[in-house]
Amino acid sequence: MVAQSRRAIRSWALWTLTVPAFFVVVLVDLAAIGYGVQAFTDRPDWRGLDVVFALTVSALISVEGARRVENRRRRGGALHKDLAPAWMIAAAVILHPALAILVAVLLRIWWRIRAGKCIPYRWAFSTAVHVLAVGAAHAVFVSLRDVTSGGLGLVVSMVGASAAYVATDTLLCGLAISLIIPGSSRREAVGGLDDLGTDATAATLGCLLAAACLISPWFAFVAIPITLTAQRALLLGQLESEAQTDPKTSLTRVDWWRRRTEEMLRTSRTQREPMAVLLIDIDHFKQVNDRHGHLVGDEALRAVATILRSAIRVKDVIGRFGGEEFVIALPDTGIDEATVTADRLRNAVSASPLAAMCAGVLDDPDLDPDTFHLTVSIGVAVYPNDGVTVDDLLLRADRAMYAAKAAGRDRVRLAADTIALPRLTASTQFSEQAEPLAQAQRPVR
Repeated sequence: MVAQSRRAIRSWALWTLTVPAFFVVVLVDLAAIGYGVQAFTDRPDWRGLDVVFALTVSALISVEGARRVENRRRRGGALHKDLAPAWMIAAAVILHPALAILVAVLLRIWWRIRAGKCIPYRWAFSTAVHVLAVGAAHAVFVSLRDVTSGGLGLVVSMVGASAAYVATDTLLCGLAISLIIPGSSRREAVGGLDDLGTDATAATLGCLLAAACLISPWFAFVAIPITLTAQRALLLGQLESEAQTDPKTSLTRVDWWRRRTEEMLRTSRTQREPMAVLLIDIDHFKQVNDRHGHLVGDEALRAVATILRSAIRVKDVIGRFGGEEFVIALPDTGIDEATVTADRLRNAVSASPLAAMCAGVLDDPDLDPDTFHLTVSIGVAVYPNDGVTVDDLLLRADRAMYAAKAAGRDRVRLAADTIALPRLTASTQFSEQAEPLAQAQRPVR
């Protein structure tokens, strides 16, 4: 029994974190525990339990309603983002910190029950972040309330508290994401405009909810239809984003990538500037799926996508081309710069701690963090020397990429160094039905 317990502990995904990420996660958890113990120790009495009940139950009803809205968008999918922080903000404003923490923990426990399988240390860390955010919001509210007066002062105090909650949540989660997933972009760490809009909506609703509950805690239930309506409105931006996003890698879909690249190519023609296209393929990726299973393969695919996206410029456009292939358009980039970029991407993938980035599936004993590495082969084509249309460039980059594989993989090859092909017309379509090489001629990946 003791040996089994030790093996179970050693298999925790927590141990796969890098040292900085491990310390951040543990310190945040300990800080939340310490703050919670202090808050409950200083609690004068249990007055306010009716508010705890009203906020918790109304929040759960709202979250479940939001889940139903989400399921209409994506049947069986996980909840994308809800407005539950609004109730935590309201609790931080009108309740003693101990009772506000109780509301946050109850909501997090419900989330854990409804989420099914999750990574325990991430759930614990997220819960700890909410506890600290509640504490920050309450401290800011009390401080501002003491230096302001009147109705306007109360509004300022609530706004400050909600801002403190959102800032604490965003900064701590962003720091953890950047450390747990090396190479994460700023958008991945702290969210994009849609995420910030959702946070602003939750903060505003939290202020209104707190003001209503000061009159009567049962006003919390009045907020339920408001949150459901807001959740439906927030879906618009999510639907637009998902329409152009590959679900496995969070990169752009190839059709949207093509539209963006064609726009960039028109600009390059007008301004007489070069533009490069990189076609990237993960080497021996089928062996990952065969040896470790598709779950590990999907995690590895996401990890490589994250590495590539973090290693390019903001103006570059990356997309998933299909399977284990990626494509990147580099505006205002000549052959020399494109070669340097391609080689940097190749090195970034081969040197990255992929096992740590795949922490959610590290229960596979064959997935050794010291040996689990992937490499990529990259083909480079540059406008105008290698082609004048997107299809031309893709065709030449594809041929160069397979030349890199034939040369031994984990290499960069230029279209200019491969056998020249007849120039394509603008109407020629690059598709799976018209590949530059017959399938039988392609080297095994």
